[in-house]
Amino acid sequence: MKINRLLIAIMLVCSITTFSNSDENVKINNEAYKYFNVYDPLEPINRRVYYFNYQFDKYIFLPTVRFYRAITPELLRKGVKNFFKNSENITTTGNSLLQLKIKKAMRAIGRFSMNTAVGVGGVVDIASDMGMPKPYEDFGMTLAHYGVGKGAYLVLPILGPSFLRDAVGMGVDTLGKGTLYHTVDLDELNHTGVSILYAINKRYNTDFRYYETGSPFEYEYVRFLYYKYRELQIELGSEIF
Repeated sequence: MKINRLLIAIMLVCSITTFSNSDENVKINNEAYKYFNVYDPLEPINRRVYYFNYQFDKYIFLPTVRFYRAITPELLRKGVKNFFKNSENITTTGNSLLQLKIKKAMRAIGRFSMNTAVGVGGVVDIASDMGMPKPYEDFGMTLAHYGVGKGAYLVLPILGPSFLRDAVGMGVDTLGKGTLYHTVDLDELNHTGVSILYAINKRYNTDFRYYETGSPFEYEYVRFLYYKYRELQIELGSEIF
C-alpha cells in the first residue's frame, strides 16, 4: 500500500510536468488544476518570497555551496552531512516519545548513541553500516499526530516551503537540536557558524534549482509537491523519508 500511494503521487507529479509543456496551459482555467488546491491565503506574499529565495539562491547560496565544494574534500563533506543527520535522531527521539511511539524512540536513540560514541560524534555513520533503521519524526508531525491542522501554506525566506504548523514545529525542533551541541561538547563553538554550516550542507545535498522546470506553474508545482510530501510523510510514518 505504501508503494502504491507513492506511485500515485509520482504519477500525479509526472502528469503535471507533461501537462505544463503545452502552450495551452496558460489559457486553462483554475478548475483544471484542482490538485493544486492547497490553502494559500498569503499567495501574493509567498510568491514574492519565492522570488527572493531564487535571487538569494542564485547570487549567494549556490556560489557559497560551490566554494564549499571547492575547498573541502569529499570525505569531510560526507562527515558534515553525517553529523547533522545524526542530530536529527535527537528530535526524532523526543517527538517519538511525545507520540508514545516507544519503539521508534528506542531506534532513534540507539542510532544516535552508536554514531556519537563509535562514529566520532556522528561524523561516521556507523549505524547505517550496521543496518540499523532510520526512523524520523519532527514536531510538525507530532502536532499532526494530535490533530493540529497544517494551516496556511508559507514560503519562508531562505528556508523555502512550509505550512504554519511545520514552521512552528521547525522552531521547536531547532531548540531541541541545540541539545546536541552540549552533548558532544560544542559549547565553545560559534553557534552562528554551526548554523551557517548546517545551511550550506543542507543546500549542497539538495538537488532542487529554481526555475529549471520550464513550467509557468513552478510555484504551484513546488507547493503541491511539498504538500504531498508532508501528507505522505505524516500518514505513512515511514522510514523511507
